Amino acid sequence: MIALTLWALVSTRTFLLSAIYSVNVTYLIWGVYHLVITRVGLKPPMNPEPLVGDYPKISIIIPARNEPILARTIDICLEHVDYPKNKKEIVVVTDDSEGERIALWFQQRYSNVVKLLARKQLYPTKPSALNDAYQLCTGDIVAVIDVEDIPDKDIFLKAASALNGNQYQAAQAILRISNENESWITKLFSMEYASWFRIWLNGRAKLGLFTPLGGTGNYFKHGVIGEVGRWDATNLAEDAEIGIRLTLANHRVVVIDGRQWEEAPVSFKPWLKQRTRWFRGWLQSLWMYLLLLLKPSVYKRIGIVQAFTIVLMLINPIIVLLTWVAYGFTVFWLLETYRIIQTSYVSGLFPFWSFIPLSLNALYYYVWIKAASMENIGTWKTTITHIPHMFFYLNIMMPIAALRAFYQEIFKPVFWEKTTHPGKGVKGFQTAR
Repeated sequence: MIALTLWALVSTRTFLLSAIYSVNVTYLIWGVYHLVITRVGLKPPMNPEPLVGDYPKISIIIPARNEPILARTIDICLEHVDYPKNKKEIVVVTDDSEGERIALWFQQRYSNVVKLLARKQLYPTKPSALNDAYQLCTGDIVAVIDVEDIPDKDIFLKAASALNGNQYQAAQAILRISNENESWITKLFSMEYASWFRIWLNGRAKLGLFTPLGGTGNYFKHGVIGEVGRWDATNLAEDAEIGIRLTLANHRVVVIDGRQWEEAPVSFKPWLKQRTRWFRGWLQSLWMYLLLLLKPSVYKRIGIVQAFTIVLMLINPIIVLLTWVAYGFTVFWLLETYRIIQTSYVSGLFPFWSFIPLSLNALYYYVWIKAASMENIGTWKTTITHIPHMFFYLNIMMPIAALRAFYQEIFKPVFWEKTTHPGKGVKGFQTAR
């Protein structure tokens, strides 16, 4: 940082020229990559054929900590998701007395199906809880389902069918928001989720590229989790991190045409805590894997394209912050082009394609609106009215979360900022369904 400051002071023009080209090239690469996965991701996700023969046993891990809606989630997995009950195993891992009481009741009633793991001396993160619960899983497939989730009735059947054979080792359901109409934040969140899972993850998976998993709706072949070393207990985005491990082991992930519904934060403060946690987890993974991915032995094994796509995903918090810089450079380019300002510092610095980074931000708006239409969140006409909200969400809220993630990564030890799930979106979801 000191060196950069000195460079900017001593040779301002050279520093600006390097910064302008670096930001523009980074955005250009990012934009072209996302154009490719968007084009492919618009195709339908995998809709697997029904299973023929015996059904594999599914172990469903439900991590819970101070969750008042735990009983609802266990009941849905037991009674309302189609799958032979003797092939279901539910492992509830909880850190609080209320969760223990709820899970114990189900364990006593369904002694051959429900298992309770009550943690007392614990490392208070979700991946730590998943690692502990994994020890109790005896199924052929291990699923992670968050407490606020409402899985579609056929999701277990589709996941089991998708993982039948050797082509795929993990499957990701499309996550949808059950309380999308509760606030403008939940509406934007639902559009963002639709774009991420239905288009961008689907595109990555179809191309065989690194596909980061969601925090829920994950289905793994049992042995694969142990093979890749299970979840990193200190990583705040354990879903994306285990996706990296799967890629390093040359395992494939598929996105299936099945939904799991979950609850989005309603207001800014809980949204900020959740997004900060995700961004910080990606930064943790970036520091952890960047040097490893530069080793010839690694990128030769997985391919330089795979290594590149992992890095492109993990630098998202940096890309979010660079948006402000890209906007600034584009404004300066316009001012210089139309001779509104003329100074020795910026004269002739900006290449003619300086508008490209700014224009590529339009890809976000297109994908969000398109995905909302595909997932029946709203028509083009209704979702276009949210463009001002989208601009604020993408260009103000996201950078604040990224800055907060950088601050925590530098100055604070790892801690889990829990997202509360009161279950307020359930009533509206059930009415809509």
